[in-house]
Amino acid sequence: MMRTVQRPADSNWAAGVEVAVVIPAYRQPGLLPEAILSVLDQQGGPLSAVVVVDDGCPYPETAETALAFASLHPGRVFLLRRPNGGLSAARNTGIDFVLGALHGCRALHFLDADNRLHPHYLARALTALAAAPAEIGWVYPDIDEFGGHDHWTTGGAFSLMQLLTCNYCEAGSVVRREMVEGGLRFDEAMRDGFEDWDFWLSAAARGWRGQHLPHAGFRYRRRPESMLSSSERLRPLLLGQLHRKHARLFAPRRLLAAEAAEVPRFALHMPDEGQVRLVVDPAGEGTGLPPSQAREAMLAAMEQPSVCQYPEILCFTETSVLDLLARSGVLHMVFWWAERLLRDAHVAALEIVPTDQPMLALERPGPAEGQVASAPLVFARSQVLWAAAGDPSPAWIESLQGPKPQPITALLRLRLPAPGSLASPLPLRLLLLEVAALARLRRRWSPLPAGWKREYRPPRGRIAADAEAAIGIGRLLPRLPRPGLRDIGFLLPLFAFAGLEKVILNQAAVLRRRGWRTHLIVLGQGRIDRGAEFAGAFDTVMLLDGLGETAVSWEGGYFGAGVSHFGGSQAARDVLGVLAGLDVLINVHSLAGQALMAPLRRLGVRVFGGLHLIEHGPHGEPRGTPHVQAAYEHAYDGILVISRQLRDWCIGAGIPARKIHLVENAPGYATRPSRIAAALAARQRQRRLLQVLFLGRMDWQKGLDRLAAIIGHSAPLGLRWRVVGRAVLADAAVPELGVPIEPPAIEPAALDALYAWADVLVLPSRFEGVPLVVLEAQRMGCVVIATDVGAVAEAIRHGEDGFLVPHRQAEEAVIDGFLETLARLSADRALLAGVATAAAARLAKADWPVRMQDFLDHLDRLVPVQGQPG
Repeated sequence: MMRTVQRPADSNWAAGVEVAVVIPAYRQPGLLPEAILSVLDQQGGPLSAVVVVDDGCPYPETAETALAFASLHPGRVFLLRRPNGGLSAARNTGIDFVLGALHGCRALHFLDADNRLHPHYLARALTALAAAPAEIGWVYPDIDEFGGHDHWTTGGAFSLMQLLTCNYCEAGSVVRREMVEGGLRFDEAMRDGFEDWDFWLSAAARGWRGQHLPHAGFRYRRRPESMLSSSERLRPLLLGQLHRKHARLFAPRRLLAAEAAEVPRFALHMPDEGQVRLVVDPAGEGTGLPPSQAREAMLAAMEQPSVCQYPEILCFTETSVLDLLARSGVLHMVFWWAERLLRDAHVAALEIVPTDQPMLALERPGPAEGQVASAPLVFARSQVLWAAAGDPSPAWIESLQGPKPQPITALLRLRLPAPGSLASPLPLRLLLLEVAALARLRRRWSPLPAGWKREYRPPRGRIAADAEAAIGIGRLLPRLPRPGLRDIGFLLPLFAFAGLEKVILNQAAVLRRRGWRTHLIVLGQGRIDRGAEFAGAFDTVMLLDGLGETAVSWEGGYFGAGVSHFGGSQAARDVLGVLAGLDVLINVHSLAGQALMAPLRRLGVRVFGGLHLIEHGPHGEPRGTPHVQAAYEHAYDGILVISRQLRDWCIGAGIPARKIHLVENAPGYATRPSRIAAALAARQRQRRLLQVLFLGRMDWQKGLDRLAAIIGHSAPLGLRWRVVGRAVLADAAVPELGVPIEPPAIEPAALDALYAWADVLVLPSRFEGVPLVVLEAQRMGCVVIATDVGAVAEAIRHGEDGFLVPHRQAEEAVIDGFLETLARLSADRALLAGVATAAAARLAKADWPVRMQDFLDHLDRLVPVQGQPG
């Protein structure tokens, strides 16, 4: 690069310059003098210098003009010449020169060669920078056009969230020297535009912030064809480049934190608090305002939506209701669903129906099926209430008090264990009182006079949603991270009282004790079974009823595996918003969720698949999640398997061995050693009749037709049978078994009593993983007879601590194998006692924390606790 610098003979030629204006010059020699003169004519403040960077301009007049000014104004005008490198390269050349040559310079300004400055601009900017906090790295002006006819305001407090979605900071801003001394530069690879937006985002990523400069005096030349118009034609491409480069600023957790700091989403109206609390996370403290001040803030947001913000959603309730929802782990779910429903409704109301069943259910009844007037939680959009306050008699408001609210009302119904009735007229009364108070405010309201400058930025109320949409997700679940805790979610298609769910409960409980917040997400169902151990396993529950259920296909997939079509829709983006705030997600058999794993991984979420068994169809054909997992393997950080058999199958299917984590099963619940000892002691006593138990899901997988045949042919043996369980799958057909089917045993004491009662547990399944019922029975000294499917052989050593019946033989042979083993044990009680003792000894040391240790260590390395080294 060749520099030409005109300077006086005095060796202190740079002394006294406090602000340097860098003017890149390329193909605009006729306009350059205006730009230079507008700097030289600055008044009322610091001495300014002009650094013209000739960026390989083909017109010789550019250098001639700059040299002429340098001769006339020695020590104030400098010319640098370089090969053409684009606008960013020219500005960077100017920055480097200023830092190296103008040591007293406190600030820099970037002025394009076709723009101008008002005579007092730099003085105002330097004064503002000097008075600003140290984190303010630049001051930015309004944009007053000449050539065109528009004038744009960028007033109000600086908002990083707004900057993420709209570049309202003109390149012609004044930058503190320290900001570029730290190495910040314009990206020279961005030659098609948006390089100034990128510069401000890069500054923000380093902790710098901007500040608006009122009455700045920046003049922007507007022409119908310019570099800006060319950039706008490439907008989607350039935005994608920005989002990829600044992925950390757009990281979901960072977006949520910025939203909480700048644009809270909910206004909580709770009379027992005596204030309106503005929050993103309903479990957080947020900012409290007196009700009158909150209404004034709403008014300001309605008048100046791009300058002021007020939460889009108002919530009316009582503290006790939010506390109940928080204890039940559903607080954030309710707020997320309410916000989603309010896209198409004016009001959303939540009914809470107490139940004595161990379950949790979320339903969405029609408007005629619920009572808004008694709902303990009511949501409304602030703009809707503001509009209603200006209507003397809004019919839809009146309808809320009757039995049939208008269709613009959306209802949620939550069934959960809770004491007594939770109906309350207070929330709706609060809403009506708020409308009346807003109406009084509107009557006193004198609208601000229309400004002569147009607003450049989008409304602040939508900037968080816009930023989230920019990275392909819907509204983020309103749950803020907690310092020192990491968040891990388990994604399932359903959650019932079955072995797989017990595995998840135990794994979640161990993770929780390890310092993780644990979250259950059920994609496609609105109900889960929830036993006593649930509260110790999961912090929160998210029921995504009706989402993703039909977006799957079992035809045409990879080697016949299922395919997820749940991607690209608004519903899929909504679910991504739920999941994107996690550190880790484990997808356990959710086919619909497979399409979301790659997007989540790009967003920084660590994604694992959880495999529990290899399924087979009615004709023995392979199907199920392992085959799906092989198809989607590239989208995952790792795969969890519960058996060596599954690990070997995955390696054979092409999944890299380093991705596979073996986490073997242990019994599904803890029990007292005294119960085990009592059960083993009782088994030493002879019984006249052998007592046989089937315990499990009443589904085809469990071999119910075989069970019926075994029971039917066992009469000569004189056995006592008990069958315990229920169907989980909707299409399950339970054959006549010849004995009553008892309801499922859920609590540990009830399960221990069953295992202690039984001498033998039979499991004639067609496919399995490592059933927890086998491990639980063995621990109590109950002898297991099972088909040798799946990884059952890893839990049973045939003839030593249980018995295996070959599966790959005729059905009659399988049934005969069970009957023969039952007859043998009935006749030889010594054999029964020996096998029982061996089984109990084998399971004595089975422990979930021990079996999960390697995976826990891996997670610690992958996602270290905040503040700890990775």
